[in-house]
Amino acid sequence: MNVAELRAQLEEDLAWRLDELRHLRNRLLGSDIESEWSASSMRAILVMQYAHLEGFTRNAFSLYVSVVNSRKVNAVQLKPQLLAAALGPEFDALRKNKGENEDEEEEEGKLTRRARNHVSFLQRLNELTAGHLEISAETAISMEMNLGRDVLRRCLYMLAIPMDEVSRAQYSSIEFVKNARNDIAHGSRKDRISSGMFKAHTVKCEQFMKDLTRIITSATSRQIFLAE
Repeated sequence: MNVAELRAQLEEDLAWRLDELRHLRNRLLGSDIESEWSASSMRAILVMQYAHLEGFTRNAFSLYVSVVNSRKVNAVQLKPQLLAAALGPEFDALRKNKGENEDEEEEEGKLTRRARNHVSFLQRLNELTAGHLEISAETAISMEMNLGRDVLRRCLYMLAIPMDEVSRAQYSSIEFVKNARNDIAHGSRKDRISSGMFKAHTVKCEQFMKDLTRIITSATSRQIFLAE
């Protein structure tokens, strides 16, 4: 995939998401003046906003990982964050000290299991450094904690993309939408959000999605994943 093809895929994905959000806002808020926007309408839009925010971010990062993998670069030629991303499952095994299956965990003691995981880690490390690095997008861009400031910064760091490419205001708005969505899901946000706050954060989040297209395209064009 070249840079032009990557940009086209990102822009196509972004376009339908923004169109859907625009359509929803027009249906729920279009005929009302801003001061009369209903709490339920704004909550519904925030939930949809978060879904598209996470979905677009996940897809953009996945495309970037696909580009890196397609270059078939040796691990030593890549920045160390990408090697760490490829070793994600092995790091999890070391941290949790889990065996391959429950029967094995019952038969082995904690110390033996830890030693076995250490050896498995080194075997995997040798495999990865001996040839072209293949990164699992699912591991590298895991969002099991929901997309917020910390998860986004982690993803950027693990993909060797400078974290300051995203503005502080955008990080804050992403965190706001994530928290609002979680509060709505848990039934703890029933009060009306101020229309000004709602509008400011949704606009910043949509701008972030547009900026992410530029960030991913630029990172690919500059090949910032390569070691210096």
